[in-house]
Amino acid sequence: MTIRGNARDIASGAALLLLTAIGVYINLDYPLGTASRMGPGYMPLVVLVALGILGFGVLLTGVRGEPQRLERWAWREAGLILAALTIFGMMLENIGMAASTVALVVISGLADRTQTLKGIAALAVALVVICWLVFTWGLQISVPFLPPFLTSH
Repeated sequence: MTIRGNARDIASGAALLLLTAIGVYINLDYPLGTASRMGPGYMPLVVLVALGILGFGVLLTGVRGEPQRLERWAWREAGLILAALTIFGMMLENIGMAASTVALVVISGLADRTQTLKGIAALAVALVVICWLVFTWGLQISVPFLPPFLTSH
């Protein structure tokens, strides 16, 4: 069977839709709440709907696009990004948002062979500042920003 269209976009769109379906299934266990009183499942559902729309758009673009073969998958890069996200999630509560964000940027930066140490450092600093502004100062979430050994008296 030959697929007409851009096989890369079709595969990417299908993968995004699969991740959306898995995420929505997992999110069914969490109460949504309302827009004014969001439950723990509200924001993940919003992100998953956006991911699903993106996946559908990429899939549709692939079906309508110029034919292009599906080539080798970048398993090393995908593994590094998945590891970075996993480590971020595991570190967040215990080490704090700043150190977790730096770990996320450094590990995922290794997935891009063209990235420089200077670029990774600049991105890490920028994201730590943005995370502090948005989550700590703006939304005042209860996740620690700094590691406990830096904040305990």
